[in-house]
Amino acid sequence: MTSIMLRISVIFFYMVPVVFVGAHTRRFIPIVTTDELDNYISPEDLKEFMKMFNETQTQRPPKTEVVSYLEEIKTSIPDLVGCFGFGSLTTQIQAMFNMRPDSSDLINTHFYFSSRRQPLRAQVFPGEQFGLEWTDFDAARKTVLIVHGFLSHSNSSWVLDMTKAFLKWADVNVIAVDWSAGGNTWKYWRAVANTRQVGSDIKKFLLQLKEATGTRFKDFHFVGHSLGAHICSYASQHLGGVARITGLDPAQPCFNAADKDERLDQTHADFVDVIHTNGRLLQKVGFGLPEPTGHADFYPNGGMKQPGCHNKTKSSWSSYIPFADKLQRAICDHGRAYVLFTESLISNNNCSFRAHRWNLTYEGVNSSLVAACDRRGSCAEMGINAVGRDGIMRASGQYFVLTTEQPPYCPTEVERRHPRAELLRDLLHGFRLTRNATVENTTPRSDYADPMAVDNDVTTTTKSSWFGRWFG
Repeated sequence: MTSIMLRISVIFFYMVPVVFVGAHTRRFIPIVTTDELDNYISPEDLKEFMKMFNETQTQRPPKTEVVSYLEEIKTSIPDLVGCFGFGSLTTQIQAMFNMRPDSSDLINTHFYFSSRRQPLRAQVFPGEQFGLEWTDFDAARKTVLIVHGFLSHSNSSWVLDMTKAFLKWADVNVIAVDWSAGGNTWKYWRAVANTRQVGSDIKKFLLQLKEATGTRFKDFHFVGHSLGAHICSYASQHLGGVARITGLDPAQPCFNAADKDERLDQTHADFVDVIHTNGRLLQKVGFGLPEPTGHADFYPNGGMKQPGCHNKTKSSWSSYIPFADKLQRAICDHGRAYVLFTESLISNNNCSFRAHRWNLTYEGVNSSLVAACDRRGSCAEMGINAVGRDGIMRASGQYFVLTTEQPPYCPTEVERRHPRAELLRDLLHGFRLTRNATVENTTPRSDYADPMAVDNDVTTTTKSSWFGRWFG
């Protein structure tokens, strides 16, 4: 039971930093989004969480109730959504965690349409109201659907930036999905449960869109970040498979042991490409899923942590949180996936994210980077062109991608040949994807960076980090 509570605490404290001051008083730090710090957790909610833990030792599991709205869509949405991998202890865990998806009415998923001729977003409502006539949607165009993740929303800067980038890149329809009512909660497991309902909402909406316009799902490209990646996969699976899904650092907590039908998987679309930027074990504060799950999986800088995402903050609150520095970095690493994908849309041919085939090992990094790119597919391109373009084959397999810490994030040829030492340090111990694998000692080769070397010139992604602006 101790190990179970530890796993719960790890996931909870990744999402909700809590500061205890003195012996009798508490001060709570507000929760932040992974990109803008625009959501907050009330002290009342945190008190409820503390009360819940105190009561679980004597509380009996609640009786299962019949929820009427589930009857209507029971073929798509399970009564309970599993999380944490507790197996036979599910009934005890239900005393603490409600894993039932909220109703569609409560989540109230929104859909916002954009196009080149109508860049200002227009909302289209599912059901009788609909309102498609107020948009510039054209079934003859390709359609991109963007889904945000945990503690985010469709007005997040990265969603708006990606929408603009797509419209500049090509004449496409863009639909931004907003499920913030189901994902902006400190109870991460509740957001996980709601992903199924959101996926079903998307399916129903797109079926209505198809009936009204004749659009083809094979003209759709789904893009999802974190939990949004799993939502995209779930929706596509129940639509018979769209043309492409791009998973941007798919969420790991509650999905690292899930069945392929419950998370992003290559069988759920004609082409699935995944960008892993924070794929570390939970114990090392990893929000992203490290395992390859697509037709093509890209691992920028090894896929664990990203350059420019570290800032040794000296703010007062950090002294109360032992892992504050790791948390700060993990949030930045997790969000770098959508930054890199957006950059691939707006960068010209002078800046492309060259991807080298990789066997997911430390030693394989060097051989990957020095290998010449040829027409047999040893190299591909991460981002929008992963599906292939003139002179570049469609990506297939796992790839190592070297990026830098500042826009446009493309390294010079010299930087490609000499990756920074601190980026390779984690790779010395490997991904340990099997979770039980024994880590072998590996001697660093002399022809590239020593991963055990100390890098003193630590920089930040932005001029002033968000932790410093808010809490410094």
